[in-house]
Amino acid sequence: MRPVSPRFIACTRSPDEAQVVFFGIPFEGTVNLRKGADRGPLDLRLASDSIETYSPALGRDLEDLAMADLGDCELPDAPPRVQLEAAREEIRRFWRPGLRSVMLGGDHTATLPVIEVLAAAVPGLRILHFDAHPDTREEFLGERFCYASAMARVMEVVPPERVFQVGMRTGSREEFERRLPNFFPVTAISPGDAVRGILPELRRHPLYVTIDIDVLDPSEAPGTGSPEPGGLRVPEVVELIRLLQGCDVVGTDLVEVAHAHDPSGRTGIAGSWILREAILTWWGK
Repeated sequence: MRPVSPRFIACTRSPDEAQVVFFGIPFEGTVNLRKGADRGPLDLRLASDSIETYSPALGRDLEDLAMADLGDCELPDAPPRVQLEAAREEIRRFWRPGLRSVMLGGDHTATLPVIEVLAAAVPGLRILHFDAHPDTREEFLGERFCYASAMARVMEVVPPERVFQVGMRTGSREEFERRLPNFFPVTAISPGDAVRGILPELRRHPLYVTIDIDVLDPSEAPGTGSPEPGGLRVPEVVELIRLLQGCDVVGTDLVEVAHAHDPSGRTGIAGSWILREAILTWWGK
């Protein structure tokens, strides 16, 4: 891992002491328009200094948790799949049973190496995916390992019936007509009702939660590669996170922050705020 500065707020423990570890995967694959997601880990760390460690709503504080920031995965100058394999091997070296992980992306393909490690070690893993897009194209611009195909690659590791997709409001015709087993776009059901409906299943199994920042409306998160009007507000995403209290969440990520398209920096601040509430809801004392 490559050491970073600054670290995410409240990450003051050594890796050996930590129960919650942050790490970045500064990956960006094939992009047709708005680039910059590879700086997402840095954008989120810088933005985290703008929020408090304490959550008044929960009465919990990140400073009470044993958290460490391991730095960023070292990615070679190589094709996308080779970069992702390098990240996977770095994750394998530090991951251990009982550790809770927070990955800072990177484009959404960065979720793949995390799932490759966890799915092999955590039987029955389920995935909950919040996003404006399904990310289930077989390929995009001739590349199978890219942000538009991220969840298609994840579903080659974890069976599609174990992946629950919530909040989608755009995508290709094929993605919406394919009707994967647990696909809950906003055109069919509200995100809150979707999560409430699948909670009994999620509570029975270990759970990984992946959050694309573009699930938020561009008015709250303009700094992302594929902003899509009609999204959620931060309190609405936090409400979804609250619904998962009591689930065995083994890890999470937040991806696709790109401050190159947000001089205000509010996208990263929103993402850091969401992560604080998620960590304290699921793992706080």
